[in-house]
Amino acid sequence: MKIVFLGEDSFSAVVLDSLILAKHNVLAVVCPLYINNVHSRLELVCNKHNIKFSRVDDVNSIRVQKYLQNLNPDLIVVCHFQKVLKKNIIKIPSKGCINLHPSLLPYYRGMSPQHWPIINGDNETGITVHFINEGIDTGDIILQQKVEIKPNMYVFDLQIEMLKIYKEIVKKSLDLLLNKKIKFIKQNNLVGSYYGRLKKSQCVININDDYLKAYNLIRAVSNPYFGARLNDYVIWRAEIADKKLNFNIQNEFKKNNIYFDNKYGNFIKFKKGTLIIKKYGKLKN
Repeated sequence: MKIVFLGEDSFSAVVLDSLILAKHNVLAVVCPLYINNVHSRLELVCNKHNIKFSRVDDVNSIRVQKYLQNLNPDLIVVCHFQKVLKKNIIKIPSKGCINLHPSLLPYYRGMSPQHWPIINGDNETGITVHFINEGIDTGDIILQQKVEIKPNMYVFDLQIEMLKIYKEIVKKSLDLLLNKKIKFIKQNNLVGSYYGRLKKSQCVININDDYLKAYNLIRAVSNPYFGARLNDYVIWRAEIADKKLNFNIQNEFKKNNIYFDNKYGNFIKFKKGTLIIKKYGKLKN
């Protein structure tokens, strides 16, 4: 199949590289034009394999539409591409457009799907490859694979586990597409969930909330993201205090707050639990 690939970061570069190594015919790569270097790894892969690489202001523009039509792809493969494709682009490839989405659709449609399952305390998430339609992550499902979220797993750890699957799941999906007997799974749009892009304002620890919610937030927004905020500090890593330590802190410290103590070290005291701070920094004004 002749493929055009749409991506924008190192995650999408891993998928692109897997398709090239599997000898798929990648005609070109299209990337949004951002004022940063997030595209650099993707561009390196293209340069290494002499694949056309373009950065565009508007993927749905008439100019891009004509460019893709001239390429005449059988399939458009999308991965970590934060732009919504419109009908004029979706209808170009004869076999459709497919997308890799890092959640178990129909749950966690939309943005930041690697963060929200950790924030919400889920014990599993996953990766879905699905057809693109005019909705947001609502197209028929080709393939899914689950990923365990371990109790001490940070977002970077989850992404490392997901990258192992990224290297295989799109290749497997293309094999399924070539098998005309495969039945795809239609999504039930009456169930599932949708989340927007994670914002700094959503990374603030509520000192009067449950300590497990704060722990989940810290794990979900740690490096290389915003970090969890409390007062003038950003908390990068923490762990739950054991029963004995929590008992002592709860008895000696009455106010819910962040403490830097000579006896117990650095910690955040909540009503029913304590988080031991392992890594933190001061917020810049």
